[in-house]
Amino acid sequence: MLRATLLLTLSAAFAGCALSPQSIDVQPVANVQTTNIGQNQPVQVFAVDSRDQQAFGTRGGVYKETSLVQPANDVKAAVEEAVRQGLQKLGFNAFNPGADATRLEVRLEQLDYVPEKGSVVNTVTLSLNLVGEASRPDVSYTGTYKSSVKHDLPITPSANRNQAMVNEILSGAITRMLEDPKMQNFLLGNDPAG
Repeated sequence: MLRATLLLTLSAAFAGCALSPQSIDVQPVANVQTTNIGQNQPVQVFAVDSRDQQAFGTRGGVYKETSLVQPANDVKAAVEEAVRQGLQKLGFNAFNPGADATRLEVRLEQLDYVPEKGSVVNTVTLSLNLVGEASRPDVSYTGTYKSSVKHDLPITPSANRNQAMVNEILSGAITRMLEDPKMQNFLLGNDPAG
């Protein structure tokens, strides 16, 4: 009887526990193969973080308003660096392109971290929307790269696990943008077809 009471007390305490906020390092990587497809074509990269709020979302729990998952660094700078590094691997010149280079604006419009309802969080859905707009005078190409990933986890995710999930979805979108044949064609100096 005592053991059953203790178990009930422990589960009640666990169910009501508050989750602390987490700050995570945003460090996406463009997972592209090293090639010379870019033929040293210059590309000026600009990143924009146009999300509505700094936090990606909440970890849930009893005090979900304060149990935020938020970036510990500059998201815009991290995206910009990942895109530049990826373009360099593809053979483009993204580090000293010059003023007349093709401009590539990369906008992070959404990166939402949504836990399941309830005080013990084992399922998290991440949703992302990344827009790449490449332009030269009088011509442009825009690609939109969306992802939604549901993670079923054995326990409430740690800061390291959340960091890995955020960087994974962001890296995937940046990689898809850089591997988009139409984007590559435009960055090579060709106008979009049609």
